[in-house]
Amino acid sequence: MIRTWTSESDIPKPDKPGNVQKIREWLEHLPKMRALIRQHEERIASLRSAATMITSSTSGAPGHSGTSDKVGTNSDAAIDAETKLAELKCQYAEMQKQAIEIAYMLHADPVSVKRSKCIVMFYVEGKKHADIAPKVGYSKSSQVSRAISEGIEQLAELVNELNLS
Repeated sequence: MIRTWTSESDIPKPDKPGNVQKIREWLEHLPKMRALIRQHEERIASLRSAATMITSSTSGAPGHSGTSDKVGTNSDAAIDAETKLAELKCQYAEMQKQAIEIAYMLHADPVSVKRSKCIVMFYVEGKKHADIAPKVGYSKSSQVSRAISEGIEQLAELVNELNLS
C-alpha cells in the first residue's frame, strides 16, 4: 500500500463568503497609503534640507562652488514631490471617505455599530487594536480583531445583497 501526503498549503481552502477578501484588501490600502504619504513627506524634508545646505565641493569652474546647481535641482525635485504628495493626500482623503461610508452601512444594531467603529478606527484612523478596545467598550484587543473580521464579513454579505461588487 502506497501512502501519499498532501501538505495543507496544497489543499484549496474554502472561500470566505462573498467579497470578504476584496473588501479586506481594499481597506488595507488605507494603511499602505498612509505609509506612502509619510515616505513622501520624509523625502520632501530631505530634499528641502539638501536644497538649503551649502556644500564645499567645487564645480571645476574658477571661483564657483557648484552649490547653485545642487540647490536648484533639489528645489525642483522637492516641488515635484510636493505636487505628488498633494495628489496622494487627495486620493487618501477620498479613500477614507469611502471607507467610512462603507463601514457605517453596518448601523443596524449596537453590535454592528461597534464593528463599524472598529473598522474605521483601525483602517481609516490607523489605531492599534489595544487603543481601540477601551474606546468601543471591549476589554481585550482580540475582541477588536474579531469585530473587524465579523464586520468585514457582514459588509461582504451586504455588498452581495445590494450587488455593489
